[in-house]
Formats: sequence, structure tokens, C-alpha cells
Amino acid sequence: MKKLLVLIFLFVGATACQQKPAFEASRPVMPEAGQTAVYYFRTNFICETCESIEGIVQDELDTKFADELKSGKLVFKQFNLDEKETADFALQFDVGFKSLLILRGDTVINLTNEAFLYALPNPEKLRTLFAETINSL
Repeated sequence: MKKLLVLIFLFVGATACQQKPAFEASRPVMPEAGQTAVYYFRTNFICETCESIEGIVQDELDTKFADELKSGKLVFKQFNLDEKETADFALQFDVGFKSLLILRGDTVINLTNEAFLYALPNPEKLRTLFAETINSL
């Protein structure tokens, strides 16, 4: 049942997307040793769920992880999958769609399914899961 819900959310998210102005995407780069990275892969097309995910992630980073961001221990990068260089980089993580990843060393945690599942109906659950995942690394 949970897998069906995830598939429904992903399908609705993919079909409900609209084009938004281009954003300033980061250059593809792996995190440095000892650094935790939050990577959000997106496109120029964005839906309500995607906007919610971006807002939640940015808010959590700004409020709970501001010191880590400032010191460089934590980095947040958005990548545009519509750009070939980024699309090639995303293949390293088996990413072909909008995705939320948290990386540290050889560990890659993919929160995409949970992000799409909780962003609109239960944003607090996504906030908690996101923060707990970063803190666990």
C-alpha cells in the first residue's frame, strides 16, 4: 500500500508540473571529506509538491543547521536536471527525476520518496525526518 501511495504521488507530481523561470543551479561537485551535502535535483518544471519540498528543506537548513552551513560542514546544492552536465552527474546517484539526497563520505541517503509522500499532507513529518537524517550522519 505504501509503495502504491508513493507511485501515485510521483505520478501526480510528474504530471502536475508547470514551467517556472530557471533557477541558479550549482555546478556538479562531490562533497569534500568530512562534509555533509544536501543535494536537490530538480528541473525547470516544478509542481506544488516540489515547491513545498524546496521550502521545507531550505527552512530546516536555515533554522536548524545555519551554523553548519556557515562553517562549511554542511552544504546545500540544487542541480538542474535539464542541463546535460548535471544530468550526467546525477547518473552517479541513479537519479533521473527530481530527487532529494543527503551525502556524507560513501553514504548516500535518498529521501525522495519520503519527501514526495509527506511534503503536502504531513510537512512536519518531513521536517523531522530530514533533520534526523542529517543529525544521524
